Amino acid sequence: MIFFEGRAKIDIPEIVLSKKSKVFYNPYMKINRDFTIIILKSFYDISGKKFEILDSMAATGIRSIRIFKEIPEVVKSLTIVDIRESSIDNIKENLKINEIEGDIEILREDCRKVMYSRHFDYIDIDPFGSPVGFIQPAVFSLRNGGLLGVTATDISALSGSRKEACFRKYGVISFKTDFYLEFGIRVLSKYVIEEALRFDVALVPVFSYYYRHHYRIFFRKTKRSREIRYLIDNLGFVYYCRNCGYKSDEDERCKICGNKMERIGPIYKGNLYDELTLKYFDANRKNFSLDKDENTIIERILGCDSKMNVWYYYDLGYIAKYLKIDRIPKMEKILEVNNACRTHFSNLGIKCYEYPNLKI
Repeated sequence: MIFFEGRAKIDIPEIVLSKKSKVFYNPYMKINRDFTIIILKSFYDISGKKFEILDSMAATGIRSIRIFKEIPEVVKSLTIVDIRESSIDNIKENLKINEIEGDIEILREDCRKVMYSRHFDYIDIDPFGSPVGFIQPAVFSLRNGGLLGVTATDISALSGSRKEACFRKYGVISFKTDFYLEFGIRVLSKYVIEEALRFDVALVPVFSYYYRHHYRIFFRKTKRSREIRYLIDNLGFVYYCRNCGYKSDEDERCKICGNKMERIGPIYKGNLYDELTLKYFDANRKNFSLDKDENTIIERILGCDSKMNVWYYYDLGYIAKYLKIDRIPKMEKILEVNNACRTHFSNLGIKCYEYPNLKI
């Protein structure tokens, strides 16, 4: 089956969202690849330096092909890796279809072995499920100042819906909250940051998002003590009221309903976005064909998630149920009265510094 995405054309035997697929391709992850291309272009524009790139779990090779065809100026070298022979055969065929030649290396290998033996400027980690087990070798392999792109699809574990899995994989005490989708991305950030801190380096989040069934975070590696200290200072536990949804950094008693709050975490409570990266990302996205969902996510990140310095959002449906409000007021009015903004994590999610007032 021939499939088109961006400027790439790929031939795949089947579209099956399963680990058992001989060659794995997920068309719903187009946003993942779109944003990766824009991030790489943005960092190239900022630094002027080309990337030695590792596509560590390449599957069909679609990400590498799109990078090579759509932003060739950023590529110094490209190493395409997959552990499955069927994927390697498909990658070679797709490179031929797209008439791609250049400094490209294709390896059938465990990507962790490659990372422990080589150094790169950009490493892409996009597993089927959790990235646990791949971060430490990536920290070792990534050059100082380099970029790391991490995808996770185990949303139920990260978000606290499966609290045992969350603790087992990520070392976080959790349960499902009204802001569970942002909680999950902050659990993932915390895990990646802590893995890097073991090597006395910082992986600083520069861009992140949630969409449908996955999280995606980009990190910049640095050895600067100031940035290491910032990350450490922003790792910690938070308090949550299961009754009304109130959130706090330190209160054990809810200021809204008086209930005892429960401690969850630790999570990363700091910035998930870098201002300069966002500036270039916003400028560069105009050169790519993004769909409505992608542009909505970017607009809400630019207008809310990167501006409002809080680690949570409030779900209006949850708050309305607690306040026993049958009909939620118009979003525009809610945002105005509460000095709030709309997060990209949820269509009913708003970010604000105080508990939302819906009786308006």
